Amino acid sequence: MALSLAAAVPAVAVLISSCAPAAKNVAHSGLTVRCTETLLGQDVTNGGVSGTGRCTITGVLHDSGPATDYRTQKGEEALIRRVVAGAKGTITFMIKIPLASGNREPWTIGSGTKTYTKLHGRGYQVVDNYTGTPATFVLKGTVSPSRSLN
Repeated sequence: MALSLAAAVPAVAVLISSCAPAAKNVAHSGLTVRCTETLLGQDVTNGGVSGTGRCTITGVLHDSGPATDYRTQKGEEALIRRVVAGAKGTITFMIKIPLASGNREPWTIGSGTKTYTKLHGRGYQVVDNYTGTPATFVLKGTVSPSRSLN
């Protein structure tokens, strides 16, 4: 028994669509974090406070508030834990800074509270003007919430 081409095409289309991966239920969306800070010095290497200031978050999230940087240094890498306390919750950004190479400075979201509890994200610190007065920093990347953030 032979199938006609007209009958076979819909069957193949159904088979292909059933094998395709399911669409992700969480969209990645753009995020920009702009910070202005007063730095206490690069000699902070033990996880202590290295700067304080204010950050504004735009893109998929809209929030702003005070920020505190904690700096740890191991060898030729500094790790900045930037805690931004906005009106909707707190986000902790973990930024790795390769001191010797000058390579890109990747960040991830370490944790969040309130609205940001289940927020995940990553990107790069694209502005690192630590010599400015005040110092300025810009993080750009994407976040993927597991629930609505608005």
